[in-house]
Amino acid sequence: MHNLSPPVRRILAHSILFGLAFSIADLLFNFYLVSLGYGADTAGLMSTISRGAGMLLGVPLGFVIDRIGPQRALVVALVSYCIGWGFMLRAYDLWALAAAQFVIGASFLMTMSAVVPLLAGVTNDRDRAHVFGLNASVTLMIGLVGSALGGILPSLAAMLLDVDPQDTAAYRMALGIVILFSLCAALPILRSLPVVRSETPRSSEDERDTGQPNETPIPLSRLLRFALAGLLLGMGGGAILPFQNLFFRNVFDLSDSIVGLILAVTALGMGLGALMGSPVTARIGLRRAAALLRMGTVVGLMLMLIPALTPAVIGFFLRGMFVSASFPMNDALVMRHTPTRQRGMAMSLMSVLWAGGWAIAAVSSGYIQIRWGFNPIIIFAAVAYTLSALAIITLKLPDET
Repeated sequence: MHNLSPPVRRILAHSILFGLAFSIADLLFNFYLVSLGYGADTAGLMSTISRGAGMLLGVPLGFVIDRIGPQRALVVALVSYCIGWGFMLRAYDLWALAAAQFVIGASFLMTMSAVVPLLAGVTNDRDRAHVFGLNASVTLMIGLVGSALGGILPSLAAMLLDVDPQDTAAYRMALGIVILFSLCAALPILRSLPVVRSETPRSSEDERDTGQPNETPIPLSRLLRFALAGLLLGMGGGAILPFQNLFFRNVFDLSDSIVGLILAVTALGMGLGALMGSPVTARIGLRRAAALLRMGTVVGLMLMLIPALTPAVIGFFLRGMFVSASFPMNDALVMRHTPTRQRGMAMSLMSVLWAGGWAIAAVSSGYIQIRWGFNPIIIFAAVAYTLSALAIITLKLPDET
């Protein structure tokens, strides 16, 4: 950490604080809905609205990020996220909850889309893979802390308010911490961040003639080609992850506590896996590293096809570890070859296509696993991850042989 520049440290501080906020919200929100008298169907509706907001507004938000700059966009997104939660915690009617969730979903997408080009702007090609991996790692690892903290917050709130821990007032106070952490996440990025001289795209006529990087906009088709790997990654994740707890409980007859332990260990592995990308990149290059690490997920999925608990757990762990190792490297690759003024749009398109792929696969896989079990969706996920790796390695990029 001592080798990181002050701007990078400030962005990492933001990621830690916002990761805490999001993980607490992710744990407690469904419990809050239940305390209001709503059921699982409403929780599903809220999840759909959140993803739908991102898919509907992803492209316009990308324009906004590129128009006002990722730093300002990130601050705006955090403030909007807090406003959304403020309305959410005052709402009772379903329409009001849905409207607040739409704002929260759009703000979350804008936050996640803006932080990547912001990181790209304060790093150079040499350090970018390491910094992107570190940012992904701290975000994933802090999620474990947030989940643990979120688990005790309602009890602490109940003691202060003298109510039951499952009372609406207890959950409302606990979720108020989400707003506090989100506002704190804006503090490290309020002051101006110095931008490192852009180094992308490379090997252009303009750069050879002037000695300056070419910032000529690239066509939308090129941005969509960059996002193709994200679409396929989303399809692979959507096929298996919504049913991960059911896979271990139904196939191996495990208790919920054991399933929770497996998922917690896997989350820890994902946090550690995000640190793998940088040393691999140093040896074989950014594009090859992103593709090779993504292919590693297929090994894990093949192990999950073995009808025994130990290889299935190892396979699930490897899948998560290699996914978290590969996606920051792919983000760094895209940022390296996208002009500065289009990086927000590039990340928004990647997020939108990822969410779309996830939604399509999740709906389809739900029907498939009910009728034919988990093996077909595991195989489908392996195919999707393989195609995602091929989408990365077949990109025609200068200086990425």
